[in-house]
Amino acid sequence: MESKLLKIKLNSNSRTKLDELILYMQENIEFPKNEMDQKGYYWDSVFYEKDSEFEYIYIVIKSNDFSKIMMDEVGLIETPFRDVYNKFRNECWAPELYLDIEPIFCFNSSMTFSV
Repeated sequence: MESKLLKIKLNSNSRTKLDELILYMQENIEFPKNEMDQKGYYWDSVFYEKDSEFEYIYIVIKSNDFSKIMMDEVGLIETPFRDVYNKFRNECWAPELYLDIEPIFCFNSSMTFSV
């Protein structure tokens, strides 16, 4: 099992919309799970940080092999989750690229996914 940590800068006042996204995912887990199955990775954990200037989310993602994940969404069979996620991303993600923090070691060797 491989893990990565993504650091994503958000626009100001994004926390409520983040909470709405997470709630949607919890209540409709079959949709994000289906898309993540297709892409070959899973969100393991989501963290939120706010400092005096910016807001961030950190997402731990896991995959059996990141070299084999779907890099574009051309072949993705979309679920209703896609509209919710794209709306969050368009409204909340800051324009700069996210930071892919280098993994050192993953202690969890099994892939589990639940809410």
